[in-house]
Amino acid sequence: MKKVVVTGAGGFIGGALTKVLSEDNLVYAIVYSDQEKSMLFKSPNIIPIVGDLNDWEMIARQIDASEEIDVFYHLAWGGISSAAYKDIEIQKENITMSINSAKLAKSLGCKKFVFAGTNQEYLMSQSLLDNTVTNASVYGICKMCARNICQVMLKDVMKFNSTAFTNVFGVGDFSKRTANFFISKLMSGESLNLIEGNNKYDWIYIDDAVEGLIEVGNKGINGKQYYIGSRVIPTFKEILIKVRDIIFPEAILNFGAYNDNTYTDYSKFDLDALYNDTGFECKADFKESILKTAKWVKENL
Repeated sequence: MKKVVVTGAGGFIGGALTKVLSEDNLVYAIVYSDQEKSMLFKSPNIIPIVGDLNDWEMIARQIDASEEIDVFYHLAWGGISSAAYKDIEIQKENITMSINSAKLAKSLGCKKFVFAGTNQEYLMSQSLLDNTVTNASVYGICKMCARNICQVMLKDVMKFNSTAFTNVFGVGDFSKRTANFFISKLMSGESLNLIEGNNKYDWIYIDDAVEGLIEVGNKGINGKQYYIGSRVIPTFKEILIKVRDIIFPEAILNFGAYNDNTYTDYSKFDLDALYNDTGFECKADFKESILKTAKWVKENL
């Protein structure tokens, strides 16, 4: 049985990852509060640790380092709501937390560190000053900074991979982020005012996100960043039309009602790398995933 550590185990993706990993692994699940601890999947293979990563030495003392930790998954990241992810002070704290996670992994003698990144590392827009193209996301640029620092810190002591997602949705997400927001509106029979929607944009179901993370942990080639999502990226318009047709075909989608000059530069990712290196590709049926998520949203949000 392998031993793994998951930070952010109380979150949507972290919680789902912890549950699946516990089937075949001993999982040290690091959560921020007793409330998050109470929400963890119950398994004898999950050892909850309540603590602040700024006090990583305290957390280290609660992990049996007499046997090697195979994979350290770092998912903990605060402030991902629409307002907080633009707040530089909040996002700076996440960089420090990531550095402390790397210190924790190093102190435990882990074999591999997997950093959960985001497509927003490459969210771009044109500057209002002179139309030059620049990074457009405080959240994304801080993720990129944290990823690079952790990789440099650990380059001589353990293997390192990072991942990126665009929009993970599904059962277990209590937030009102993009997928839940649009699904909720459509279930209410509302028409939607939207951006033009010709920019590339991806949705990935939680089961695929978790399986992709595990494949990176098990088979990822040292030093590589892997995009976990579609190998051919659809447009925002294509996704919303599919979701509308599944939930409420009569709803009117007013594309172009809002202006948005941001876009993800997917050329920064090798979209086939994860498949080529591990054999993994997303396989969740989109219609079934949307229907399961809609049922979850109706019953829980």
